[in-house]
Amino acid sequence: CGDKKYWESWAKDVAEIFDRCVDRIQNLLENPENATLRERFESFHAALKKTINTSITRDNAIDMMAQHILTSPVFNALFEDYDFSLGNPVALELDNLQKDFAEFGLESETRDLAGFYESVRNRVSGVKSSEGRQQVLSDLYEQFFKKALKKEADRLGIAYTPIELVDFVLHSVNDVLQEAFGKSISDENVHVLDPFTGTGTFIVQLLRSGLIHPEDLERKYHKELHANEILLLAYYIASVNIEEAFRGQRGGDTGYEPFKGIVLTDTFNLNKSKKPTLFPKKQLAANNTRAEHQQKLPIQVIIGNPPWSAWQKNAADENPNVEYPELEERISQTYAARAKTTLKNSLYDTYKMAIRWASDRIQKQGIIAFVTPASWINGNVDAGIRACLPEEFSSIYVLSLLGNARKYGKEGEYQGEGVFGNATQSPVAITILVKNPKADYNGCCIHYRDIGGALTREKKLNKLQEAISISGFNDWKIITPNEHHDWIDQRSEAFAEFYPLGTKDSKAGKADSTIFKLYSNGYQTGKDAYIYNFSRDACAENARLMTEDYLAALSEFEATLKASPELLRNKNALKAVVEEITQQHNSNIRWDRELKNNLKRKKKTEFDDNYIRQVVYRPFVAMNCYADHTFAQVKGQWDLIFSNCSSKNRVICLPNKGSKNPFSVLMTDTMPDRHFIEAAQCFPRWRYPKPIDVANTIGGTELLNISERGGG
Repeated sequence: CGDKKYWESWAKDVAEIFDRCVDRIQNLLENPENATLRERFESFHAALKKTINTSITRDNAIDMMAQHILTSPVFNALFEDYDFSLGNPVALELDNLQKDFAEFGLESETRDLAGFYESVRNRVSGVKSSEGRQQVLSDLYEQFFKKALKKEADRLGIAYTPIELVDFVLHSVNDVLQEAFGKSISDENVHVLDPFTGTGTFIVQLLRSGLIHPEDLERKYHKELHANEILLLAYYIASVNIEEAFRGQRGGDTGYEPFKGIVLTDTFNLNKSKKPTLFPKKQLAANNTRAEHQQKLPIQVIIGNPPWSAWQKNAADENPNVEYPELEERISQTYAARAKTTLKNSLYDTYKMAIRWASDRIQKQGIIAFVTPASWINGNVDAGIRACLPEEFSSIYVLSLLGNARKYGKEGEYQGEGVFGNATQSPVAITILVKNPKADYNGCCIHYRDIGGALTREKKLNKLQEAISISGFNDWKIITPNEHHDWIDQRSEAFAEFYPLGTKDSKAGKADSTIFKLYSNGYQTGKDAYIYNFSRDACAENARLMTEDYLAALSEFEATLKASPELLRNKNALKAVVEEITQQHNSNIRWDRELKNNLKRKKKTEFDDNYIRQVVYRPFVAMNCYADHTFAQVKGQWDLIFSNCSSKNRVICLPNKGSKNPFSVLMTDTMPDRHFIEAAQCFPRWRYPKPIDVANTIGGTELLNISERGGG
């Protein structure tokens, strides 16, 4: 399938040409003389927003156009006997749009790749098997995303599921179907959906697995297999992968038949309230007809590897995730409502949203089989998930593949290597959720086991191959959750008798039964590159430039409000003004939500090198920090713990609740960063009075002892 190094060098060319192509499309659309072209493109963009989700920006639509222009010749080279665009509704729509741009010479941007396209034809001419062509496609997908579309790949947490793992999931689903419902995947009206299909691996392996009987193959392919994908290139490759697998199962010389079960869409946007009639009919009509059809079907089996990316709500993140108000509300009503922790953001991680979405989509009966991170099995905040799942399903199987790269020492050796190699450092689990209203036992039966400790990736995958499915393991542990919804590593109730180090009630003066009445997260800037530096002079210069940017934005904001005071009565208009001003003044500053709020509050500040202080950035690593709290993302209580650069104190630092690292403790006499210890929670020996209390202290520097329980 070719030289990997050649693929990588081509990917670098693609990244450059992709950017060039995007710029050219943008320039054509911005030209006032191209009104008709712009109108056609805007119509396409509007259709995308309705088909996928409203967060699809104009730039996203341009990216899709550029992807299509660059990759369609590859598909033509790979499959010379098959016109991919004619059989794929999205490709056909983009082909038509590309013709509108062709008269402006847009295709000239790909001339540098002419030699590459020809080399693909030459290389594929010697590849006779479906597997060989699919390997070429997989290499293309991986290399393209790593180089040209890195942000999109990072946002969606793209990782490639090992075939051994996919096969194990498919055979497990078939066995559970037979045990719970007396059916098999091959049976009529058993609809199977992969809602996050990526390159189509799960559907491809299902077609090859032998689980679908030869006499059922045509019906299954054309009527009962379904897949969704949100990224254009992945959608293209999944389409041809599945079509190639089907052709291979029927016989290598048969022609291609389009796979009409795949939809370019955002699965999370296919919720109960989105009626099929809301899909646009003018553009992307055939794709949307597929989505409408899928929504009306009774899906019995949902399989796949949902995206793993963590929830990014912070404005400081360069690539925030999309918001899904209705799905988030469902999590709020279920998982979050049952969680007792204060911080619940991690319940909105995309893979947990996938579990929530699938649990609702499966309706009265069916099976969900997902490959996900394993952290939800014993995380504190995830008790909300563990509380809900047994109430919604009749039986649950969790096979932990371990592999937590963040564990160290004996526990780290026990975890073994990750089954995804270097693609993720998270532990992985295979979870099968069964909803059977006719189950003959009371309550939910939770089955749990792990793959075994200190194993290499290869040995773990071999064990999955040998077992074939969950039926191949006969030593499942039956879990009885405790009242805290612990499944494994159930807590000792003795801890309930201990005094807490600190609580929010005690911090607010509402309770006395804690050891510390003052504590704080570590100092969190949200803009480390601008605020920290080993060099004091560089730290000062960066801070000066940052302050200048902020004050320039503040001056412009105040002038705008003075000219248009009505903005204060229009929340959306005020937000738009703030966004515009902060984008104009961002050369030396990162504008997160808190800093924008300070701007709206008209908070004044000025550069003062007295703000520079030593902060322990990581264990035993001190740096200069410009600690003007105007620029802090989370100030915490540090004005009471280290009130200025000369303040003295002692602080005990622990990992916060929910930390993925083993327990550890460090004491420091210097203000600590948020990640001094993971999500550091810090308990001080002394409290400095607030400025309002200074007049009542001796010389304004009196320290209050707060380490004794009930004191302070």
